[in-house]
Amino acid sequence: MINVLLLSLENPLLLKSGAGRYVKSHLELLRNEVSFTVCTTAAGQNSHGWKTLEIPLDLKAFASFEEAVAAMNFQMIKTVLAYKGQFNFIHANDDITAPAAVYLSEVLALPLISTVHGLESGRKTAAGENVHPYRASLERLLAEKSDQILVLSSMMKTDMQKAFSLPFEQVRVIPHPCIKSRTVKKRMKSVPYFFSCGRFVPEKGFIEWLHAFQQLRKRQPDLELVIAGEGPLQSGIETKARELGIKESVTILPFLCEEERESWLAFCEMAVFPSCYEPFGIAAQDSMAAGVAVAVGTNGGWNDFVIDRVTGFQIDFNHPDKAAYALAEIVRDKEQLLKVGQTAEAYILDLHDPGYIKNVFLQHVYHTSF
Repeated sequence: MINVLLLSLENPLLLKSGAGRYVKSHLELLRNEVSFTVCTTAAGQNSHGWKTLEIPLDLKAFASFEEAVAAMNFQMIKTVLAYKGQFNFIHANDDITAPAAVYLSEVLALPLISTVHGLESGRKTAAGENVHPYRASLERLLAEKSDQILVLSSMMKTDMQKAFSLPFEQVRVIPHPCIKSRTVKKRMKSVPYFFSCGRFVPEKGFIEWLHAFQQLRKRQPDLELVIAGEGPLQSGIETKARELGIKESVTILPFLCEEERESWLAFCEMAVFPSCYEPFGIAAQDSMAAGVAVAVGTNGGWNDFVIDRVTGFQIDFNHPDKAAYALAEIVRDKEQLLKVGQTAEAYILDLHDPGYIKNVFLQHVYHTSF
């Protein structure tokens, strides 16, 4: 059996983001064929599917996220070397584990595989901010030292090749596997509502979505909005809803477990993801697998699977009035919503079939000939 050391900031047993969900799905998909050792932050919970090497890390104890990342990488190196395990590959989950991944790869003489979920330059450009020099250096380090780079969408493959002049064959697109949820659904709200979820950060577009929703309510005053997630922009989202006079129509929830997320999805009018930068779109994938019609921003990795008016709807949320008008027209046509949702469900479950994705990993990534 192949032995893989996987490095991840987010413990897959304490999920807070799409990157963490990716790790958990990855481990569960391949645990019968691959022996994983996961070096990650502590979650106080153990898994029988993989070995966990926990490191002590309190993000709040550091003056900046970059300082916490540096400390985490140092702890990862110490922990792995003390463990003295035998591995065939090192797999870095995103650039924030780059220093530890590259160092361990060189010291242990092992091939380095990396999964890149997004570029900080893309996130910050979308948010109108500057990239931290340390994060930029980590992205370049991982790109230059990885033997194989995995991304989840064709958009990310193009971005990686442009940013770091990488050979075409070095970057491989492997999407997140799509598994239809079997959880029991229960109605969470009696009135009609849109559902959105994601990290509360500028590039997710929630502020722009609130502006569009304010205009949409003028056309359909019975509609409400449910947004679930966590992040530094939470207070800004709450403030903006209050300023726009729609606070009573907007429900803000924390990060949801699978059962809660599926229940909210099951009874919504449609799911809306207004990101201006989205490397893949696991939340949109989830919604499509649930048979829910989705509306997404025009720029994202979801362009690989959201075909406008066939498997979803593409909306420009940078223009709130136009977005509101488009959504009002879409949500009125219940027959179209149902048809698009049904088409999307069949399409996404086939396109991102777990069995196919498992075979790609076993034949082209975790393979001794690599």
